[in-house]
Amino acid sequence: MTRQAITKHLRVLESAGIVHSVHAGRESLFEFDPRPMNELQEYLGRVSAQWDQVLSRLKTLVES
Repeated sequence: MTRQAITKHLRVLESAGIVHSVHAGRESLFEFDPRPMNELQEYLGRVSAQWDQVLSRLKTLVES
């Protein structure tokens, strides 16, 4: 993978808020920011719990 391709991918991650860059002279250093991933994990946990409830009610309805 070329340096340009890596930089392009890192810029996409930066625009999504997953990494942020710190300029050091001519270089850009990228650091991972776990907050967006933690927020996503919490959201998916809530959605998963909602689906578990819906499927449980459906199962009860079908079995009665």
